[in-house]
Amino acid sequence: MNMTKFANVLIGLLLLCAACKNSEEKETPNGFKFQVVKTGDGVKPKPGQLLIFEYIMKDSKDSVWQDTYENGFPGVFPIQDSSAIATEIGALQMFRMLSKADSVTLTRPAKEFFKDVLGGPMPPQVDSSRAITINIKVVDIIEQQHFAKFQADLYAKRKGFQKTKDAKAIEKYLADKKITAQTDTSGIRYVIHTTAGGAKPTPNSCVEVAYEGKFLKDEKTFDKNPKMSFSLNQVIPGWKQSIPMLGIGDSATFYIPSHLAYGPQGYPGAIPPNAILIFDVKLFATGENYDPQTRSCK
Repeated sequence: MNMTKFANVLIGLLLLCAACKNSEEKETPNGFKFQVVKTGDGVKPKPGQLLIFEYIMKDSKDSVWQDTYENGFPGVFPIQDSSAIATEIGALQMFRMLSKADSVTLTRPAKEFFKDVLGGPMPPQVDSSRAITINIKVVDIIEQQHFAKFQADLYAKRKGFQKTKDAKAIEKYLADKKITAQTDTSGIRYVIHTTAGGAKPTPNSCVEVAYEGKFLKDEKTFDKNPKMSFSLNQVIPGWKQSIPMLGIGDSATFYIPSHLAYGPQGYPGAIPPNAILIFDVKLFATGENYDPQTRSCK
């Protein structure tokens, strides 16, 4: 989180805490209590509607678990028929009582939080001595038939949000490391280390390279290969766009934003969602096609 964003969130939390002095405690039918810090328009959601909310969830050690203002994906709660109320956990009953622009806060010991707010058992790796606080703001209430458009607009907004966020993160990394890098029109930043003047591949070529992949966030290596051949038609967009910048014998470092890598889905078990990647690459050879029998270019 950049300092401006952090300051805005901090100010918001301070105002929220100040408002807690005049907040109103409410209780759901099953006895779940929460604090209403700010009251909205008073219009409660109806069955069949969706309640859209932003939230910040953190523990008593000030570790932020989730921040939808930061990640760009608000929470969505579908309002069920009233017949479901009797079996709903406290937090779900609470959502039925909220209106647009309401702000609420609640704090529970970790075990109770997982049971009454998240509706499941506390994972064994969670410190049970901690308390968890969640601050929620309802931003909209929409009809279910409008959800597809809402989701499409959200993903479009999120894509732009993530591109801007990635660009700032890469720029900060380069500045902190005092690295002078060029910028491709795609958003890839790069540094050419050696130029041998050899033939360059096209975005459809087969290439033979040595590479090392690292995460921009912590510079941890997640993949490395001293020599590998593959078709550029079968790799992430960031490679398809960056490797043709090299001629045979050239080497470079590429800083690839997440939308040109593995995007919001990541690569389970290897690449987390929205990861910015760094690749050190050297091009050994290029050809028209990949030969699976020899695992080389021809």
